[in-house]
Amino acid sequence: MIPMDPMFPDDAPEPDRPDESSLFGEVGAADDTRSVESVAALHESPAADDLDDHLWMHDDGRIWDLGPAEVDTDNDGINDSLARNGPDGFTVYTDSDRDGQVDKITEIGADGEFRSAVLDPDTGEWISGGSGRIG
Repeated sequence: MIPMDPMFPDDAPEPDRPDESSLFGEVGAADDTRSVESVAALHESPAADDLDDHLWMHDDGRIWDLGPAEVDTDNDGINDSLARNGPDGFTVYTDSDRDGQVDKITEIGADGEFRSAVLDPDTGEWISGGSGRIG
């Protein structure tokens, strides 16, 4: 199985993936190594791979193609998000305004802790969208 993005700042980022550690403060994690490559791996038919349906984000002067949106998180009939599992939980990347650019990132740790960040469209800066515990 391919290792996924690190969820917490003390993990080293993969060389071919953006590092979101600068977007969030440090949160503790439980040791849970179960993972799948994506939410699409749980479905029988894979998501269409049309480049127009891909989500993207920029980090440190580079643009990252994250792949096709696989989940409709706002129930409007259009896939707007994709999720990636890692050793400490999973991350959901969301394009809420349908332009293809990720504008919300939510991390959920295996211990139930979550945090999110929202992209400010005027400044391009990531702003904390909240944090807490599920359950």
